[in-house]
Amino acid sequence: MSDEHELGAFIRGTGGEIDDRCGETGDFRENVFTAWVAEYLEEAGITAGVSCVFHESRAGQGLARINGYALDEEERRLDLLATLFQDATTPVTVPTADMARAAGQAARFFGAALKGLDERLEPGSEAAAMARQIRDAGGWLKDVQVRLLTDGRSAARGVKPLRVGDWTLHFDIWDIERLFRAMQAGRPQSEIAIDLEEHGGAIPCLPLPQAADAYAAYLAVLPGELLYRLYERYGARLLELNVRSFLSARGKVNKGIRETLRKEPERFLAYNNGLVMTADAVELTTLPDGRPAIRGMRGLQIVNGGQTTASVHRARKVDRSDIGRVLVAAKIAVIDPAHQEAMVKDISRHANTQNVVQVADFSANEAFHVALERLSRGVWCPGERGRWFYERARGQYQVEKAQAEATTTGRRKFKEQTPPARRFVKTDVARYRHAWEQKPYLIARGSQKNFDVFMQDLKARKGDWVPDEAWYRDLIAVAILYRAVETVVRKSPIAAYRANVVAYTVCAVVDRSGSGLGLERVWREQALSPELTGMLRDWAPRVHRAIVESAQGRNVTEWAKKEGCWERVRSLDLPFPAPLPPELAVRSASAPGQTTRRDGSLAADDLDNMACCKRLSGEAWLKVSAEGQRRGVLQPWEAQLAVTLSGLAAHGWQKGLSPRQALHGARIARLAEQAGIIGDGLTI
Repeated sequence: MSDEHELGAFIRGTGGEIDDRCGETGDFRENVFTAWVAEYLEEAGITAGVSCVFHESRAGQGLARINGYALDEEERRLDLLATLFQDATTPVTVPTADMARAAGQAARFFGAALKGLDERLEPGSEAAAMARQIRDAGGWLKDVQVRLLTDGRSAARGVKPLRVGDWTLHFDIWDIERLFRAMQAGRPQSEIAIDLEEHGGAIPCLPLPQAADAYAAYLAVLPGELLYRLYERYGARLLELNVRSFLSARGKVNKGIRETLRKEPERFLAYNNGLVMTADAVELTTLPDGRPAIRGMRGLQIVNGGQTTASVHRARKVDRSDIGRVLVAAKIAVIDPAHQEAMVKDISRHANTQNVVQVADFSANEAFHVALERLSRGVWCPGERGRWFYERARGQYQVEKAQAEATTTGRRKFKEQTPPARRFVKTDVARYRHAWEQKPYLIARGSQKNFDVFMQDLKARKGDWVPDEAWYRDLIAVAILYRAVETVVRKSPIAAYRANVVAYTVCAVVDRSGSGLGLERVWREQALSPELTGMLRDWAPRVHRAIVESAQGRNVTEWAKKEGCWERVRSLDLPFPAPLPPELAVRSASAPGQTTRRDGSLAADDLDNMACCKRLSGEAWLKVSAEGQRRGVLQPWEAQLAVTLSGLAAHGWQKGLSPRQALHGARIARLAEQAGIIGDGLTI
């Protein structure tokens, strides 16, 4: 098949993807396309924590228009997304003038945001929150990148930088051809082009004999200052995704690197393993003494050596170390595009690395995802009504859908058995598991960062653990709950911080219900009851208010990433309806003397009492026990129960709290509050 035909097929597949997502969310097609591309850019490590927010308004003499943004305080960078949506089924060309116009509109929005655009927008709206965050970031912001997204073919190869106040905006075009190349290759086609004449001159190199058609290789020694400048300019875009996902800035090796950079910079070359880099092309020159040298590189990526790169940058920028004597060894491979995906993967897997467990990490990750994929293909929903589809690799769903649609019967069967609403991806898995584990502050960090933490935790599991069918069913049940909350929030008047409200509301349901949330029922019904959905409608606005108000003027998006935000939401007195939703009125393991309803289910009062007990920490319960007994507020058996509750709290309430314990515990907590024993943040 020719490239043009393949591109056409990709465009049609993209259209199918947008159709499916629009059917799920009811959102506009342009917004759905923006979100789809943003997901890929996050997976590829080009940006992180994107919020898709559309805004268009008059600003000065022109139009200000934007489709999304991402702020990174660590890298002091703002990414803006500007979309030119064509909604075409065949390749169409987007004129250079249109690309330039979109760039200007994005720049105009940035300037307006810095000048207080948020004050002119509807309070509480997502657009106002976006503009306010950008204005607040003006004090520390250093780099502004605008990603121009289009489902057409850009006639412009690039857009010249624009100056807005003290900032220079750089533009990065992601048209349908570039998206096609990147997604087909399995990694982004880096557009990083470096002219070394602008960074101190050409670098002497040793070209190696080309042993195969797949790649050419060069050995070089890079000055530390050059590495610093490259990372300062391009940041995480230099680092190939697989490597960056497994690196930690807190490891022992990094401490050693920092010590060497600070105390023995001239020995860094001897001590450090160096870098492995890939490039689409290398431009050579000859130095006056006849030695070959690299003058420029296009499509540069560091596929191994992320720790080294980040550490050299930190040494110069944060530690203020002199890196003038630092040299770093580098292997540079120019890879044939046809072999690029396999080569990059093998380099990442086999290259010497400063994290010695990397190969095991790769296999552990693959085993988990392969097992999860197998479960999704083999485990059917109750009644054989269909199944969920885990997309282990991007595009799997559309590929299988296209194969099934070769016949009318196949098309109908695939749609009935595997509707798009039942598809989920890797970042979804991390989101659902962290919701069940009540870690909304991790989810708030963004899809990719949340996924990285999930995979690090997965690697820490002992043995060769892989998910089984019971684990998979629970995961799908949480997915159903999570998506139901998304629908509730989307249809509510809540205008800003919706993703955070969803995550925190789901975690609140899990936290408040304790062990009483019936995942088996959710799996069996493949939906939530009207009673639970009604409760979610009541809870979501309360959670939203708690998140915003507890920020106390701070950046709400950043506040949502803190555990303190979760502690505030956990302290809410969220009411349970009567009667309880059937998902919550599940059987409990009855102990002798335990008060449960005649049918063995928990009542709303039971859950309220449990939530009351769980608002106190282990330390607080010890204080209640000691002070309550000293002041004569508590009887000896009540003080002993407080000690028992302290132990349960210290272990995260992993051991079940019985309704009888909760009944007396809630009463003891109220007595302690009335006596002034608990306070200063410990009040119930």
